[in-house]
Amino acid sequence: MRPALKFLGTLAIAAGLSQCGENKPKTSADGIFTAAQADRGDALFGQHCARCHSIQEFTGTSFNTVWADTPASSLYLRIANTMPMDQPGSLGTEQTTALLAHILDSNGMPSGDKPLTGDLSWLTGIQMATAD
Repeated sequence: MRPALKFLGTLAIAAGLSQCGENKPKTSADGIFTAAQADRGDALFGQHCARCHSIQEFTGTSFNTVWADTPASSLYLRIANTMPMDQPGSLGTEQTTALLAHILDSNGMPSGDKPLTGDLSWLTGIQMATAD
């Protein structure tokens, strides 16, 4: 490959990577979960959480007081490591992310087109937005 073409190809790749970085969500209000994932979380909440909790404990002012402006990984890890109370740590990644999606959805945060993952480094870079 000629040096000039190689250089242009490298620039095109770098520009594409830079653009991907600009589209990275910054808060939980940037559509970090899918509607289907939130629906699964709603069912899981009824199955695993509702016997001890109501969704009101995780919405509105209650949510804002504890979780707003913290990394999304904080709530993810709380769910993953301490819930359900009678079997802490027994939920898998898919269940934990669905429950987190349900909580975000219940706080008026918009869904997106990609499901929430359990990638802790990614979740740590996402700040929890203030609930509606």
